[in-house]
Amino acid sequence: MKGKKYLLFDADNTLYDFQATEKAALGRLFGEYGIPWSLVDIYHEGNRRCWRMFEEGTMTIEELEAARFRMFFEAIGIAEDPVEAGRLYSKHLGEEGIMLPGAIELLEKLYGRYSLSIVTNGIADVQRERIRRSDTGRFFDNVFISQEIGFSKPDPRFFSFVLDALGAEKESCLVIGDSLTSDIKGARDSGIDSVYISFSGDSTDEATYCVSSYDGLMKLLG
Repeated sequence: MKGKKYLLFDADNTLYDFQATEKAALGRLFGEYGIPWSLVDIYHEGNRRCWRMFEEGTMTIEELEAARFRMFFEAIGIAEDPVEAGRLYSKHLGEEGIMLPGAIELLEKLYGRYSLSIVTNGIADVQRERIRRSDTGRFFDNVFISQEIGFSKPDPRFFSFVLDALGAEKESCLVIGDSLTSDIKGARDSGIDSVYISFSGDSTDEATYCVSSYDGLMKLLG
């Protein structure tokens, strides 16, 4: 793509298969606590609430790690330590380096043509361990994680930090992600072009471009 040098990839559900990762990690945790899998939707409800609060800036990532399990345990009526559960779950998440189908091939095609970076919200130890286990760190010049930066997407300060670290102009960057509220909003509010990638074929006027596959992304990039 003309004028673009830096590709800023979101991690979860853009390159890394978070659904598969979450299911594997939660499955292990539920087994350790003797919790029936049929209660997983209750966990998801609280987890979504916590991530909304995180993106709004009313909850830190450290608070989120335990808060989602505090909500869950209260909802299902068990007396377990949410801090310990959060720690165990994060450990299990980090041990699963599952990629989306075709993601490795995409990175191999782009590597060397662009400067590739990860821009992700999340728990730093978890994200870095997943990158290590998937052997994908070799593709990225930088990995920017909200917990380490001190600001999270969509806060423009997150992207200002990234631009400063890269020594890059906004016009030379492209944010690629699956989240309208995090990746696309953050890019738009920061004046950076974006690609909304939706494997289900959704589109939005909020992003500069929309694609529904890695093939579509490659065609866009040229």
